[in-house]
Amino acid sequence: MKIVYSHLLNLLEQQPKLEELSDLLFQLGHEHEIDGEVLDMEITPNRGDCLSLKGLARDLNYFYHAKELPKSDMTLPALELQFDNKAQDICPNISFLQIEIEQAPTKYEPYLEAYCADLGINKNNFFTDISNYLAYESGQPTHCFDHNTMQGHFSLAKKKLNTKFKTLLDTEIELTDENLVFSLDDQVISLAGIMGGASTACSADTTKVLVECAYFKPQEILGKARKYNLSSEAAYKFERGVDYLCQEDVLRRFLQIVSEHTEVKSVALYSEQNKTTLAEVPYDASQLNAVAGIDISQQEQLSYLSALGFQAGKNMTVPAHRSDVDQLNDLAEEVTRMIGYNNIPSQVLALPVMVKKQNRSFEELVGDYLINQGCFEVINNPFTDFEGKEAIAVDNPLDKQRAILRTCLMNSIRTNIAYNQNRQKDSIKFFEFSDIYKTSGTERRFALAISGRVNKNAAEFNAQLDYAYLKGLVNSICNDILKVQPTYELTNKRGYDFYESLTLNGIEIGGLGKISKETIESKVKTPVFACEFTTDNLAVPDNQLTPTSDFPASYRDLSFSLSDLEKVGTLTKLVNDITNDNGLITESFIFDFFQNKKLNLLKLGFRFKFQAADKSLTDEEIDEIMDKLISNSMALDGVSIEGL
Repeated sequence: MKIVYSHLLNLLEQQPKLEELSDLLFQLGHEHEIDGEVLDMEITPNRGDCLSLKGLARDLNYFYHAKELPKSDMTLPALELQFDNKAQDICPNISFLQIEIEQAPTKYEPYLEAYCADLGINKNNFFTDISNYLAYESGQPTHCFDHNTMQGHFSLAKKKLNTKFKTLLDTEIELTDENLVFSLDDQVISLAGIMGGASTACSADTTKVLVECAYFKPQEILGKARKYNLSSEAAYKFERGVDYLCQEDVLRRFLQIVSEHTEVKSVALYSEQNKTTLAEVPYDASQLNAVAGIDISQQEQLSYLSALGFQAGKNMTVPAHRSDVDQLNDLAEEVTRMIGYNNIPSQVLALPVMVKKQNRSFEELVGDYLINQGCFEVINNPFTDFEGKEAIAVDNPLDKQRAILRTCLMNSIRTNIAYNQNRQKDSIKFFEFSDIYKTSGTERRFALAISGRVNKNAAEFNAQLDYAYLKGLVNSICNDILKVQPTYELTNKRGYDFYESLTLNGIEIGGLGKISKETIESKVKTPVFACEFTTDNLAVPDNQLTPTSDFPASYRDLSFSLSDLEKVGTLTKLVNDITNDNGLITESFIFDFFQNKKLNLLKLGFRFKFQAADKSLTDEEIDEIMDKLISNSMALDGVSIEGL
């Protein structure tokens, strides 16, 4: 959001220098960059009340005394409007102001001209320009309908639609699923809270308008503009919450601006107010001090809070524009913002001295190994909207659509995969280490996902990442870093076409498999393979020198044909048991996995490494072990070896 310094000064009684104002905005938590006299603000999602000149001036009121902008005191007779609000639960408060003027002015007042010129905004028409300016000034979007086009049954409702809608920007979109819309005789004329339609838009010739000003529940507007690829300042503000009691004040300000430019012939007001009760928060000065880590008087606390619009009583009454405040912790944050975190005296905190470990951690070793294999580490937001049985909800989230702590990593990894596939990334290798949070406690997790080409070089460009590649990485982590032989068992897991549980030292820690494509929001058909497991009880063993054999290694491969997927786990267990029992097999892993459901083909390729520490192995010694592998596997029902 861009704010012009001189415009903000017009709402402050005291006139601070730009640098002073900038420093104070940073203290209050409003990050920004300065370009000339333009403040490019980064307002956090929970502070939708600051998306305007008035909102920032209100936050600066304690320091510079915010001005009240003039509003029309004209008598507003009741408007006889045939309007049917069928969505009062979503839009409890809505008002309409009917204004008729003699003619649209050819020149604007200096403040309106400066708004367009300083921010490089193109003029549209008189009423639309006032509506845009008022959103910049007050933070409350309004919408102007050309009154001459508003003939018919006027209503607001949430409807399930499958129809085309032409916006006031002359772009045509396809409305699908449920949408909150204004309609005339069942014809959609506005996507509520987002954008109006071309059929009722104002023009340069418009002299009579119906100005709509409403409060919509943020969760009903959230994501709609993105869904239809619309750039909407109104949606941006409604998504973050607006003042639910400001409708008449905003419309009187609208009327004031109109009357400063031209003669008003007639005016009338229609209003519905169903949400009028202000929220209250329990308040205790000593508890607030304890939360904030400060020691100031109740009088000083109240001076800060009252300047922000809070009213003290038995409880603290929250102003209608602060929907993000619902507990004492929020009040403590408001007081500390006003004081300034840098101005709170520091206290000495004694911490025990930790001796740095010489041994590297599991995460460091795994991270280095995967990066050397061409993987990239991702860091995802720990908050999500997924509500599971063990999910923990956050009381005061910055984003109401991300109010749940993650209970797994794979949902975030799926989003990473979809984001990159949709941008034509053809070699994807991601891993993440992060905590997850459940009602049963915190857990450390590791996730890894691969898809596409093996690497971007001549040797590996045409090779595709597959399940064998993923399993090879997991085997290397277990065998080479943890020095533990993993075991796998085929099982079913939601969201996977194929899944094997992973067990180390007799404890199941997670699993790996092929992710179902319908769980990834991407049109790319390239298969995705992934694993996720807990790392809480995994420890890298102490470094011990293991002598490297000076004698040559030998490799043998076996290709198995299986009747169905259930045989994979049985065969894998048999191979692992024989490998673990025989000291001459130093490594075994699946190097090829092929399945064709249409032809009912399922093949599995194993590679075995033979090596002794004290001698060169003979073919007879290796053949004896291979014969055992072949005979025992051939004895399994549904397992065969081609060529035998």
